[in-house]
Amino acid sequence: MRGQAYGFVTAARPAPADLLRVLGEAFGVGGQGVDVGPAHEAGDRTPAALVTCGYEYFARGDPARALHVYAAPALTAPPTPEALGRALALGLGTTVRPAGGPPPIGRFPTPTGGATPARSGEPEAGEFGEGGGGGCRVPATRAGVEAFPHAPVRGLPEVVRHLPLAPAGTAPRLWPWADLICRMEADWPPARWYRLDMYRDDLTARDDLADLEGDPEPAALDARFRAMTVDDGGAEIGTPTRTEQDTASGPTTAARYRRPAVLPWRVLPPADPEGAHRLWEWVRAGFPTAADLTDLDLGGAVLSGADFSGTLFTGTRLAGARLVGTDFHRCDLQGADLTGADATGPCFVRAVLDGADLRGAVLDGADLVRAELYGADARGASLRGARVLGAALLDTDLRGADLGGAELRENPFEVVLDDLTRVAGLTGTVFGPATLTAPDGTRRSLAGSALEEWIRARGGDVQVIAPRGRPSA
Repeated sequence: MRGQAYGFVTAARPAPADLLRVLGEAFGVGGQGVDVGPAHEAGDRTPAALVTCGYEYFARGDPARALHVYAAPALTAPPTPEALGRALALGLGTTVRPAGGPPPIGRFPTPTGGATPARSGEPEAGEFGEGGGGGCRVPATRAGVEAFPHAPVRGLPEVVRHLPLAPAGTAPRLWPWADLICRMEADWPPARWYRLDMYRDDLTARDDLADLEGDPEPAALDARFRAMTVDDGGAEIGTPTRTEQDTASGPTTAARYRRPAVLPWRVLPPADPEGAHRLWEWVRAGFPTAADLTDLDLGGAVLSGADFSGTLFTGTRLAGARLVGTDFHRCDLQGADLTGADATGPCFVRAVLDGADLRGAVLDGADLVRAELYGADARGASLRGARVLGAALLDTDLRGADLGGAELRENPFEVVLDDLTRVAGLTGTVFGPATLTAPDGTRRSLAGSALEEWIRARGGDVQVIAPRGRPSA
């Protein structure tokens, strides 16, 4: 009787003590039944352990450590690789993926309890051990994963295409058209996402049925298609080209003006199951404004161009999300986590960002007119070219932030700055006073002409004015 071997790579380098604890719990043997150590020392460790784990380090790439786990034959009901992967991700607080010749696409368990499909790169050559060696890349993930910040977020259409939906027994000629219709009726599995160009391509499947006019099977499929779609004159998917109009039959031409009643290409859901479900409910409802997305984990989601006007995001996690051109007009984002988010060109007009975590977020070109940022942590954030007009910047931490080319106007500017804060091209008027923090942690107040001079010496041109109703100092 043989034992069971497992292989994983982890995004972080978990401590041996944590591996001991998590594996003991996952296999139900406790820490005393597990042996953990460097893989090259496996022969020197006690063979009596029911579970052994050897680890190796990657010197470069995205994953940091490889784990080789072995369960002895005495364990009659060891966990499945999927279950053990989830246990490692949750217990170690890091993203995990199977190792050892993975398929091109695999599901990566994440520390939040979800999982996201990702392309698996092949390990690079190198010697492993305590000193590290070799490497491995993650070419793309379907949802953003903090552990792999350099991996592009993609919809991974191959995952969708490899899940046929047309029922068994469907005639080969009808299969592509039936498959599209079944996808719509099933809410676009497996990710509740479908790329617009894929939908456009699928409409051409109707061209191949032009000679079957009057046949009951295509007619029934056409009726189901019309029930799931809306004729908007091509506003969403584009009107047919002249060539398409000339070559397509009547029903096909009509199909080219119809778009799904529920649009699956507007957002790419996060890895978190609850967050993905609630976001899809928002899509199904027709993208209503003033929705309630409070306390959800939407980290890594792609929400570019979405209109969330008036929506509640209080305490919501949007870390690593793609929010390019997203509309947050009058949204409540108190305590929201936007660390590392790409929010280029968004609308935050009259949004409440009090206590929000904006560390490392890209807010270039953001419209922050009348926004509130009391107590927001914007260390290392980029606000290049942002319009910060009449916004309340009170106790806002801008250490290391980039305000290059941003525009201020009559803003309370009781912010925290340091010598790494970039203000070249910053213009406008503020009330002040700001606080300047030195490398040793000491602080001093910058008000009036002192604040103007500090900004001017760094390439900005800002006038410090007295609040309305108060005489100038």
